[in-house]
Amino acid sequence: MEQIEKSIDRYLAAMDTAGYNVQSAVDAKHHLIVTHEVTNDGVDRDQLSSMAKQTRAAMGVEVLSAVADRGYFKGEEILACQEAGITVFVPKTLTSGATAAGRFGKGDFIYDAAKNEYRCSAGQSLIWRFSSVEKGLKLHRYWSSHCQGCALKERCTPSPERRVSRWEHETVREDMQFRLGQAPEMMRIRHQTVSAT
Repeated sequence: MEQIEKSIDRYLAAMDTAGYNVQSAVDAKHHLIVTHEVTNDGVDRDQLSSMAKQTRAAMGVEVLSAVADRGYFKGEEILACQEAGITVFVPKTLTSGATAAGRFGKGDFIYDAAKNEYRCSAGQSLIWRFSSVEKGLKLHRYWSSHCQGCALKERCTPSPERRVSRWEHETVREDMQFRLGQAPEMMRIRHQTVSAT
């Protein structure tokens, strides 16, 4: 049970202790597997940059656009691809507990880079309060002191104030989501491309 609690996916295969995960990269134009890899990592989210770099090398190209499903969404992997000059298109995972509960999600808060603050739906500023490192990621924390008397508080948070976290490289994820919004056909291409089963 302790292993399940520590696992981000909250899943443990009790019977099948030796599991394998086949990764494959497919040329979308020709529908041919360009490269593949077998790992014993049970999830895909740590595989994006490795597979994208292997694909670029196998294809002998300098410029590469990689499209993957939301199981590959991980900020550090997206950043590694950007640093390698690989453009990625991966939809964001849907993990907001607030949104699932019918409250405002992080996407409802608008970040103002010039002021380094967020603006909420009520027009209040969530200012930077502190930074911390969690699981190796530097996160900045923002909140407003005006939540207690806010008419929208019930739709926002059950806590005394709504807090928003921002990864130090959040713009990498935001830029990718913007690209995906500008090119929705990329996900159609992903769904039409051969996938290992």
